Amino acid sequence: MASINAQVQVESLPEPGIQPQVVVTTAGVVHLVYLKGDPKACDIRHATRRVEGDEWTAPVTVNSEPRSAIAAGTIRGAQIALGKDGSVQVIWNGSSDTKPGKMPQSPLLHARLQPGAKAFSPQQNLMGDTTALDGGASIAANDKGHVCVVWHAAPANETGEGARLVWVRYSADDGGTFSAPTALNATKPGVCACCSLRAHLASDDTLSVLYRAATTPDARGMTLITSKAGRTALTKLDDWRIAACPMSSASLLPSAQSLRAAWENDGQIVTGLMGAAAAATQKIGPKNAKHPTLTQNARGQTLITSIIGSGWSKAGSLHWDILDAQGRVTDSGDGEKLPVWSYATAYARPDGGFVILR
Repeated sequence: MASINAQVQVESLPEPGIQPQVVVTTAGVVHLVYLKGDPKACDIRHATRRVEGDEWTAPVTVNSEPRSAIAAGTIRGAQIALGKDGSVQVIWNGSSDTKPGKMPQSPLLHARLQPGAKAFSPQQNLMGDTTALDGGASIAANDKGHVCVVWHAAPANETGEGARLVWVRYSADDGGTFSAPTALNATKPGVCACCSLRAHLASDDTLSVLYRAATTPDARGMTLITSKAGRTALTKLDDWRIAACPMSSASLLPSAQSLRAAWENDGQIVTGLMGAAAAATQKIGPKNAKHPTLTQNARGQTLITSIIGSGWSKAGSLHWDILDAQGRVTDSGDGEKLPVWSYATAYARPDGGFVILR
């Protein structure tokens, strides 16, 4: 363990790996997933510990088919959510299906760990008849056993970024079965192909999705989808005029006031409370930053981690900022270089400190 200051500590993963993601149960159990192995065809590993900082459990493999996950690109790895009674739900972009007679097609894979089970369920492909999976998917769940898997892809027989849609499949039985894919942005198609998105499902079943649009080749601003009971609204959050995909990721975090979001715009991290005025968003941290993650402690402080200087096959270095309950930056710091294709994640301790995992 390396201490950055009295409030922020940085730890390594339980074994060599990249792209960690964590969720914490109400009982104080940290669930960690990360990728291990060849970035083009790797495995997803899962381990747990108490928030007080005891040893990690022995890691187990999530994917039932070996080396069926992708780390290359930094935006296609595993995402995790907690379902009913603390079930663990995992989604990831799979390596291409190259069976004889079929065009290569990357699957969208899901597995779950039910309460009391010792192994994850066999992975299942949720792509349906959507095609051209690229940027990473997201999974969101609540304690009622409702699970949403969200991704972007082209409809059957269509191609190009302008045709891409954000899709969702719903589960009412804690990820056992899922509905057919439904498009959330059919009125405004166009999604930045190799950027990931992020979803959150509230206790009242309101689904929020943060994604990078591509309504025209050089319009790459972020959009927030809010959907409940069949009614969907799209809110444009910002603009970024760039005629290329920035291969970015984003983060959503429920807070006492609202849902806080963080994303990249022109090489800097932007954060703000959703539903607030556009002026409430702010750019923080240094330039050349990517892959923000959000964590909040019991004091209302928010830790935002990001990676500085990363790119295709290029490692970046850790950076973090702490916001107070009013959203003002009160502290920041830098850490060591991370492995290629990786970023950091974090969770809060009961004493108000933060643990960054890298």
